[in-house]
Amino acid sequence: MKAIFFSDVHLEKDENNKKLVVLTFVREVCTHADIIFVLGDLFEFFYGYKNYIYPWYLEIINSLKELTEKGKKVYFLEGNHEFQPGNALLSYAGIECSRELSIDIDGKSVFIAHGNEFIKNNPLRFLKSRFVYLFMETLGPLWTWKVAMLSSALLSDKKKPYREEVKKKFRAFGKAKLMDGFDVVVLAHTHMPDRLEFEMGNIKKLYLNTGDLFRYHSYIEYESNKGFEIKEYKI
Repeated sequence: MKAIFFSDVHLEKDENNKKLVVLTFVREVCTHADIIFVLGDLFEFFYGYKNYIYPWYLEIINSLKELTEKGKKVYFLEGNHEFQPGNALLSYAGIECSRELSIDIDGKSVFIAHGNEFIKNNPLRFLKSRFVYLFMETLGPLWTWKVAMLSSALLSDKKKPYREEVKKKFRAFGKAKLMDGFDVVVLAHTHMPDRLEFEMGNIKKLYLNTGDLFRYHSYIEYESNKGFEIKEYKI
């Protein structure tokens, strides 16, 4: 069995270089996997309107749709730049969406999430509220996009520098989830690829972070005979 995990590309409207990386990655890497996990912030902004998908994202979404049509399982873990993606992606592309996921992979209990929601005192948590969703529904897709792009210039942290304190916080959260009984924890959000083993009661457990497919060229691959590995992808 083979699984692929990737995240944090932050695609915008006219970023053809990023789009090429994702499309090529899906075609050359994801197509050979049984399960694909997108751990959020694939898009700089995405709201799941039930009858509308931003046309500049369709090529990417269609490439993932082709995977589900081939019988592969695709999961999308909602990042802090995506809002209710399941409203659009499940019915259109067969992509299952959630904020976090607990899944069995070859007998291993695996916890998967983007990770931003576990940051204490996150001032942007209010954006994932019914009031904000209602506001987006009322504005409609085009005006919501304009507001999101204006806000992004002020609020987005997509060009994160290396920050050791952030890495430590995510490692601590990963360790806590492992202590809760999971064998493997996979997070994203930091843009820093990471892999750390813990020994708990003579059992080796593993925390990983996908990093950033575009800037760090990093993703995670799992194969039954090799385990979890951080890999690099460049075109």
